[in-house]
Amino acid sequence: MPLRLLQNLLGTTALGMAGVYEAVSEIARLSPMVIALRTDVALAALTDPTSVPADEPLRMVAEKFDAVAQGALAATLETGLAVGRGFVEQRVPFDAGFGIATAALAPIRGRLRDNVRRLAPGRLDRGPPTE
Repeated sequence: MPLRLLQNLLGTTALGMAGVYEAVSEIARLSPMVIALRTDVALAALTDPTSVPADEPLRMVAEKFDAVAQGALAATLETGLAVGRGFVEQRVPFDAGFGIATAALAPIRGRLRDNVRRLAPGRLDRGPPTE
């Protein structure tokens, strides 16, 4: 295999690995924040039950199932696209697995971002969310 083809493969693979690393690191960074913010909301509910939205406990559970289902669907669609790209380019896409993993993690990342924005307006160092 010529060196330029190998460099092209490794270049796209590095980008794919970087995408997965970015997704996993953001999930690892935001998950403890959401847990802490939800703990704060639960403790506030102990002193004043009317201060917490009634659907928050149900939302904590339901959104996880929804994000996993959306991630599975996104991974399935990305798998189909990777197979199609493999037929068109007449080669097996080397970094298709990274694209599938990134697509599967995208709904989870989105839910975590939404939860941080919703639960912590003005509480974090970055100030209130801009719209």
